[in-house]
Amino acid sequence: MKFAIKIFLIGITFIFTGCVTLYKPNAIHSPLIKEKGDLNASASIGASGCGLYNLQAAYAISNNIGIMVDGMHHRRRLSGADSSVEKLEMFFGEAGAGYFTRFGNNKNGLFQCYSGAGYGVSKDRVTSLHRDPNEMNAKYFNVFIQPGVAFTGKNFEMAFDLRANYVNLFNIRSPLYDKFEWWNTDFRFHSDTSLYFINLEPTLTMKAGGQKLKGIVQFGLTIPSINAHSYFIVNTSSLLGIPLIKFSLGLNYYFGKFTRDSGIALPP
Repeated sequence: MKFAIKIFLIGITFIFTGCVTLYKPNAIHSPLIKEKGDLNASASIGASGCGLYNLQAAYAISNNIGIMVDGMHHRRRLSGADSSVEKLEMFFGEAGAGYFTRFGNNKNGLFQCYSGAGYGVSKDRVTSLHRDPNEMNAKYFNVFIQPGVAFTGKNFEMAFDLRANYVNLFNIRSPLYDKFEWWNTDFRFHSDTSLYFINLEPTLTMKAGGQKLKGIVQFGLTIPSINAHSYFIVNTSSLLGIPLIKFSLGLNYYFGKFTRDSGIALPP
């Protein structure tokens, strides 16, 4: 009961201080590696529903096993009509491994399933001429599993992936108001609160261009599925609906087949 009250109070505080964010999903990494030695890397900008800067790399250590690493940096600065200024900073990284296999008459089909974990930190600070600075921060980790199917070609690739993502935020530090009457500006400070949620993230990724360099367009959704109220507490803008729609743009570069013996990427 005490834990539930703490979570409720944090949620009320976030809503009262505006659209505060302590968590944002990263752009989904669809590795699309097809055989031993494949190495590719991507960079993308999150336009909606995910972190702003995303870096991704994948490598096939065998004809059926691949590894992937991702990094995300998100920042935001917003000014309010009441002279308040919000500054958000977030860093996140994750790694995973998985199985892939090609299918179809021309081997253009690809099944892939990856799993992994990550760690992130976030800080959201709101300053105003009319009240003391309000700073909230947290650390978090995630564990995910992500099956998907894809069509792969020389100049065009398209993948559908479904990520089930468990996220646990801990060491949440936030001012909690003792009373919620509008005239009350006294607050106490509470730390070490934690919460968790599970999101489903269906995603469509398309890559088009040359054999090595392709542009990336990604569309997806974030669907809070278990403990959804906790997700909305740490991403209050998602209550408006639109931030649950994910969209990002970027570039992907295929290095060819990287041989560990020579350390060189060979053309396909």
